Amino acid sequence: MTNDWTDIIRQVHASSRQCVLCATGGGASAIGSLLSVPGGSRSILEAIVPYAPQALDEWLRRKPDSYCSRETALSMATAAWARASHLTNARTNLVGVSCTASLASDRPKKGEHRCFVATQTEDASRCYSLTLLKGARDRAAEESVVANVVLLAVAEACGVADRRSLNLTGDEVLEIECEYGPTPIRDVWTGATPLVWSGPRGELSTERPSRPIALLSGAFNPLHHGHEQLAVAAETRLGGEVAFELPIVNADKPRLDYLSIESRRRQFQSRSLAMTSAPLFIDKARLFPRTTFVVGFDTAERMLDPRYYGHSEEQMTQSFSELRDLGCRFLVAGRVMHSQFETLADLAIPSGLADLFDGLTELEFRDDISSTELRNATPHLCE
Repeated sequence: MTNDWTDIIRQVHASSRQCVLCATGGGASAIGSLLSVPGGSRSILEAIVPYAPQALDEWLRRKPDSYCSRETALSMATAAWARASHLTNARTNLVGVSCTASLASDRPKKGEHRCFVATQTEDASRCYSLTLLKGARDRAAEESVVANVVLLAVAEACGVADRRSLNLTGDEVLEIECEYGPTPIRDVWTGATPLVWSGPRGELSTERPSRPIALLSGAFNPLHHGHEQLAVAAETRLGGEVAFELPIVNADKPRLDYLSIESRRRQFQSRSLAMTSAPLFIDKARLFPRTTFVVGFDTAERMLDPRYYGHSEEQMTQSFSELRDLGCRFLVAGRVMHSQFETLADLAIPSGLADLFDGLTELEFRDDISSTELRNATPHLCE
């Protein structure tokens, strides 16, 4: 660490913020820099370096599309924020910090040398993206630059605005994105309120004049014509309006960051979007009683997996019993699974729950497109 960061780190330690840091592929030396200045116990709650792919998968609770990407850095940062909240039992003055990098190694690399650093607080998401000039530095020098980006990100998240040189060369440019969550979305994000509606013009409201007959929940990364066609097919079957739901807090992955929330909600220009802190369908049912949830076969299959109910079949049965009491049901659309189109008839539904499920036929709806395939075909959609 160069001396010109020492005072900044002292200010970080003196701030009211407490951080959890997660770094993979590079940038981990910033952890040592932060802890080498006295006072680190006031600002650093934990630091983790999940270097193996399996370790990062466990941290994210999923396998990312790409280990070194903007999207992965943002997910790592929200996971770090959640860890900080768990350690402190607090919701404010916390910072989740992440770094994912692909740097010079002991073997040639075909791709770019780059890093993505992100920070997450209760009110803002930031992402720092940098592509390094390949061959201009050895591994140690690249690590030094990336560590400086991490220190800069930590300082800015802690309200320390005094910048230092990052020792960039040539055409290297540090790109910085920042999104502040509007108060209604921030309240859902932190758990203060369970729901906010985003209207076709982007307006936010906790109330809605009319209740949709059904909800189609998804990550919508990205929204595509398959989602739209499924909503139309469900409306035809049910005879009422279908709205979309974006769970900010998810059962399978870290909560969404504000940059992702904003880009995804901007996709909805003709339908209302509910944004919720309801990760499970029993949580959604409590928010939306007497609602039909429109789901794909894969979602319905996961819904019937006891691991989402503490690995307890009894708890799963109780959840579905409450869903029935709340007047909720499921409309299941077929989907290609393992090279075969699977429908409700192929779903193993436990005894006593069949009345809660109805299915769309292949003639009513079939669209084999998937968001994952779209992201893989057009990587910029994840950026």
